[in-house]
Amino acid sequence: MRVVNITVAFIIAVLTVTVLGTASHSIFVLNDLAAIGVNVEGQYLSSILNDLVGMGPLYGALMAIGFVIAFIAAHFVQRLAPSLRWFVYMVAGAVSVYVTLTVMGILFDITPIAGARSALGMAFQAGAGAMAGLVFALMTPRRD
Repeated sequence: MRVVNITVAFIIAVLTVTVLGTASHSIFVLNDLAAIGVNVEGQYLSSILNDLVGMGPLYGALMAIGFVIAFIAAHFVQRLAPSLRWFVYMVAGAVSVYVTLTVMGILFDITPIAGARSALGMAFQAGAGAMAGLVFALMTPRRD
């Protein structure tokens, strides 16, 4: 039963990072377009939904790969500070997203997520990972 709970929590964490990361990307791109004079009024929701359908599956799959590594590491780290388990998983999620996007940028010589071109955009991507890590931690309570 524990494996099922962990699997469900993992899937929900991946969905969390996918929705938050994709929405963040869409908003940052539209704000950049607005800054150069493009009229984006009324385009936010439709852009987020289009990006969820278009880039969401690949984004989620890439984040899932990173989360497998990060959450396994977090499992061992949280044993050192059980009362900070939620924080350890938040950091793991944030670092995982940051590292995944950074490594992709290095390997392919591009910014894979346009909404992460700025430091603030990258911070929002990492924040989406942190929220996903928190969701995972809350859904998989520590065994005493």
